[in-house]
Amino acid sequence: MRVSGTLFLNRLSGVRLTPVDVAGLREEAAARGLHVVELGDDVNLRAIVRERTMRGDRVFIAAGGDGTVHHVIQALVNTDAILGVVPTGTYNHFARDLGIPIGWRAALDVALTGETRQIDTGRINDRFFVNNVTLGLYPKFVAHREEKGRDYPRWKARLFAAYITLRNYPHVILNVESDHERHEVIRTHMFMVSNNGYDLSRIGVEAPRDRLNEGRVSVYWLPHIPRWQLTRFIARYLAGRVRETPGFRSYRTMRMRVQSTKSKLEVGIDGELFELPTPLAITIVPQSLNVRVPRV
Repeated sequence: MRVSGTLFLNRLSGVRLTPVDVAGLREEAAARGLHVVELGDDVNLRAIVRERTMRGDRVFIAAGGDGTVHHVIQALVNTDAILGVVPTGTYNHFARDLGIPIGWRAALDVALTGETRQIDTGRINDRFFVNNVTLGLYPKFVAHREEKGRDYPRWKARLFAAYITLRNYPHVILNVESDHERHEVIRTHMFMVSNNGYDLSRIGVEAPRDRLNEGRVSVYWLPHIPRWQLTRFIARYLAGRVRETPGFRSYRTMRMRVQSTKSKLEVGIDGELFELPTPLAITIVPQSLNVRVPRV
C-alpha cells in the first residue's frame, strides 16, 4: 500500500540502526511512497512539515526514540496530520504505551495501515510533550549523560551520569499552584508531571499508561529525603508499591503553574533536556494529536 507521507529518520537514537537496517528502512519507506528526511541539527522540522503538507502529505513518521517523537510532534499537534512511530530508541516509552511493535518492519506497517486514534498531549510553556516533564535529579542525569557525547558507549555514559548525579544529589524548591493545590511550596529531588497517569501498581521498571485520553496531567513528587532512603523508594517502585513511600504525593489536574526563585530551570521533557524560563505553565491539551496504533 502506497501513501503520501514523510518519514523522519534519527540514525543516532538510543538503539543505533545498523547500515543494513537503515538501507532496509529507506528502501521499504520509498517503496511505500514515503519521503525520507534524515534528522540533524540543521533540519527545520516545522518548515519541512509545512512544505510536505502543502504537497499533500498527511502521515508523518518518527523513526527514533521518545526524543525524536517529541521534536516531530511540535509541528503536528492541533492539526489533522497523523503521527506514526517506528521505535528505535533506548526506552520507547510512548511507543510501548500505544502498543506499537518494536521491530521496524512491523512498526512501519502500523504507521501506514494501523487505526488512527486521537490522544492528549501536555504543554509546558510553548512546548508540547507526549510522555512527561521532570525536575530535579533526572534533568541533571540527562545533562551528565550527554556530556560524554554520542560516540561514547551509552551504558557507560548512563553509569557516569548516575554516579555524578547521586554524588551531587540536586534538589529544587518549587511553588506549585493548580486547581488541586494552592500555593504549595515543596523541596524535592523528584518532581514529575505526566501526560495522563501511570499505573504505579505494575511490578518492574516500566510503569505504563493504560489511557492517553483522560484529559488530565498527573503530578508526582517526593519530599526531600536522604540518599539512603532513595534506595527504598526505588525498591518500592520496582515492587509496584511506590504509593506506600512516606510523603509520596500524586494528583491529577488540567493545569498548573510552577514557580521558582530561579529565572530559568533545567527541565527534562520526553527525555530531552531544556532550559525554560519560569514560571512554568503546564496544561493538558485534550484530543490534540492523531496517532496510528495497531488495529484490534
